[in-house]
Amino acid sequence: MKNLVQKRSLHTGMTLVELLVVIAIIVVLISLLVPGLNKAKEVAEAAKNSANLKQIATATINWAADHKSRLPSPQYPGGMEPPSGISADDFFPEHYNLGESGLWLDGVVFAELYLKENKDGVVTNYQVSDNGDHLKGTLFESTISVKRNPQEEDWHKHSYAMNANLQYDRIYDQVDSPDPYLTEKTLSNLLFSPRAMLYIDCNDSNVVKFDDRKLIVDTIEERWDGGKVIAAYLDGHVERLGENQIPRSDPETDRDSSRFWRGVDPK
Repeated sequence: MKNLVQKRSLHTGMTLVELLVVIAIIVVLISLLVPGLNKAKEVAEAAKNSANLKQIATATINWAADHKSRLPSPQYPGGMEPPSGISADDFFPEHYNLGESGLWLDGVVFAELYLKENKDGVVTNYQVSDNGDHLKGTLFESTISVKRNPQEEDWHKHSYAMNANLQYDRIYDQVDSPDPYLTEKTLSNLLFSPRAMLYIDCNDSNVVKFDDRKLIVDTIEERWDGGKVIAAYLDGHVERLGENQIPRSDPETDRDSSRFWRGVDPK
């Protein structure tokens, strides 16, 4: 009887082969689950960053409402010289000269959301750094970019880019303007707001035009593993775009491309 019990007990445990089979099954299940978990994390990250970019776009549109319906220039003084007899302070809208990173980011929209003035109009209690440290933890930080490229220390490259390709006002044809696209644009002239891009993911520059499309495509790979970037439009809505949804045809001649990049139909 004792021997019989011993023999039965030997068969109650798992053999080495059975153990290896169980381990193999667990490995397969984990390999199936991990991509799903990573995808879920990406979706959550995209939702968070989309909500942040929507707030940035809303702040930009609100800024325009307070400045004669004009969007801020991608850069001040940008591509325009004040007319003779008018000072720069009187000609350009109020902005903070906070560096060369792309002043819509630091000197206009960031200021609209974060910078405070005292009663004398002096900015207080905020340091703006050349490497964008002030963007850390704000709406302007692309959290997915920080996670994918933690070695990058310039936080301007962890942010977004303004579309400088939007059609500039005709008044700029009558003044000294070496690069009229680096000027303000009047919203009433941009007839296709729901289709005109205002901001988009970019890990290289804070200002882009159609010629910089490859920078955005590179961002798709680096931030989103070939998925979709986040873009905000002139009417304030936000979408995620795959590479094939970012027009590649010449906006001067192609209607859809022109509406996306310039906010108007081709000439």
